[in-house]
Amino acid sequence: MLTCKEASYLASKKLDKKLTFNERMGFWLHLGMCRLCRHYATDIAKLHAMIQKVGKSGLALLPESVKLSEQSRERIKQVLEKALHQVK
Repeated sequence: MLTCKEASYLASKKLDKKLTFNERMGFWLHLGMCRLCRHYATDIAKLHAMIQKVGKSGLALLPESVKLSEQSRERIKQVLEKALHQVK
């Protein structure tokens, strides 16, 4: 049985990648038993859809003067990926 931490990781991963069969089964089993994770998975999917919608509309959320540099974004991305790999 997955922990809530593992289920939340899979809820996020599911938005960008296809889960393996074992991940899907464990995730759905956990969601069937955990109301909080069900709500989290629903909420994060809605948030993801809203962000994609804004991105496709071409609207800039922030002016260029306050956006992170490409180098900063890449550094943040690397730190997040490293942290996600440690969760497994």
